[in-house]
Amino acid sequence: MKISLNGKWFCEVDKTNAGRKEEWFQQEKFAAKKGSLLDIQIPVSFNTLKGYEKFEGIFWHYYTFDFDQQIDDKDAFIEFKGANYFTEAWLNGEPLGNNEGGFLPFRFKVKDHYIVKKKSNFLVVRVDNVRRIDGIPSLFFDWFHWGGIYRDVDIAVLERNRVEKVKIKTKLPSRTKANIEISYKEIGSVDFDWFVNEPDSKDQSKPVVSGSKGDKDVIEFSIENPKLWAPETPQLYKLIIKSKDKQVLYETNFGIRQIEARGYCLYLNKKRIKIRGASLHEELMPYGRSYPYEERENDIKNMKSYGFNAIRTAHYSHDESLMDAADKLGILILEEIPVWGMCNFENPKTFKLGAKMLKTLIDRDFNHPSVIWWSVGNEVPIERPNCSRFMKRLMDWARKLDDTRLVTYVSYKFFMDFTQHKADIAAMNTYLGWYYARVNQLNLMADAMRAMAPKRPWIISEFGAGAKVGFRGGWKNQLKFSEERQVRVIDHYIRTINSKDYYAGWFIWIYRDFRSLSRTNQYQQGFNRKGIVSDKNEPKLITKLFPKIVHEKRKIRSYPILASLLNAFFFPTLLVVNFIVDYFIAFGSRMMYKRGAKKE
Repeated sequence: MKISLNGKWFCEVDKTNAGRKEEWFQQEKFAAKKGSLLDIQIPVSFNTLKGYEKFEGIFWHYYTFDFDQQIDDKDAFIEFKGANYFTEAWLNGEPLGNNEGGFLPFRFKVKDHYIVKKKSNFLVVRVDNVRRIDGIPSLFFDWFHWGGIYRDVDIAVLERNRVEKVKIKTKLPSRTKANIEISYKEIGSVDFDWFVNEPDSKDQSKPVVSGSKGDKDVIEFSIENPKLWAPETPQLYKLIIKSKDKQVLYETNFGIRQIEARGYCLYLNKKRIKIRGASLHEELMPYGRSYPYEERENDIKNMKSYGFNAIRTAHYSHDESLMDAADKLGILILEEIPVWGMCNFENPKTFKLGAKMLKTLIDRDFNHPSVIWWSVGNEVPIERPNCSRFMKRLMDWARKLDDTRLVTYVSYKFFMDFTQHKADIAAMNTYLGWYYARVNQLNLMADAMRAMAPKRPWIISEFGAGAKVGFRGGWKNQLKFSEERQVRVIDHYIRTINSKDYYAGWFIWIYRDFRSLSRTNQYQQGFNRKGIVSDKNEPKLITKLFPKIVHEKRKIRSYPILASLLNAFFFPTLLVVNFIVDYFIAFGSRMMYKRGAKKE
């Protein structure tokens, strides 16, 4: 049973970090200043409050609730779906625990003596979004650092004898047979029956397959002629686990599907597939990160109408409601943890934090058929040995946790990435025609950089161009930040990559404009404008033309010898330049941190 703690809370800023020392978590301290506190509707970021739109620091949140449940023979938890970045909680003046990391769920166990009253239990949550040099992400990243309790909060009351951590694996010997393996963790001792219902089954009393608990913590069975999950046919089966007295212990939807990388191709359910995707930040104005489920559904519906079949959740895990919508509506999801840029790769704490994030993400989303890959980082200095080791260890960890999905990281090092061959799929960000070079050089560059991992499928994981909605420069002028310039860059990329068999697909950067305070020119004004729709979902010119170009190919020639010479010539030069650039990025990150973020 879950009881929602969403709703009206009180909050206050702690600019001097005095709250812990002054014990703001005590109820009498709250009562003395209640009249001066701010109202806030959880879930929401404190950056939606007037005067705190750009604030990075500490906020305290207060909530009083009644609780009439007996938990003497049960386990109770306070569950947070997401709070950014470092969270501490107290209940009735007693510490519950703390959590580092801004994009994944966590929970604190409630010991019996913490809830002693039916009335006026007092929950206090301290959240800060202060950047940390050993944090994930670290000091600098190119998105807005929303802070606060921006996802749902619940009390979960669970039986002492229960089933949890259910993971459903589906494998296809052929398209006409599915082997299913269901693993679970038994807490205490419980006897149960299990049932699997077909998609859209109206008669729940006639499952496609059923059984009882066996001697092992694994259930195995096969289904003949399964209804396979794919973007075009998002068929969802349902697993239900019931106790012998017919109480539901666990239930979840799942899809029967299999993703594979063979040679330079991707296969979904034994059929070759081309990824046609866009990245998406978890942000919609004016909601910030806490936008409604209906808006997430609308995003997917609109993206599918343009011809997309995949979303890359950049650069962190989104609320699980996005995966629920993707399962139901049919779109592939490529998930990522926020190891972005210059993290502290030599620090064991940083690796431990990344490994925890990866495990939490995989545990949460394991049963979502829409999710087909795990990415362990984006645009990291992969040519550095400490970073390469970090990435390889995280990829090995992901494979240990889940052997049914693809594992990779996203690179931007054209000629200096010797780790890509360790990934299941090579993913590269390129911005020819926008930040550097010319877009018509893509053909040669695409052939040249493939030398880093010639036996892997390749994905262009980011490309695009900024455009301010409504700014038109004409087809002849191709002015920067004009909608026509954006069309030209995206059109050329898609047609070129579609023509190369060894590229398994592409992701436009990005579906929707998002906040990025470092971008201050007259066209961006605090937003990254590379979206194909604005931050308010206003469509740009590219959306009208996109359905016509999504499957188009260019008639182009490949130049393998020239590509090899380009690779050999540029490698030593770019290696030196790259180290210099990375040094200045790291130096600039520290300077920005010292100027704009307050240490605790």
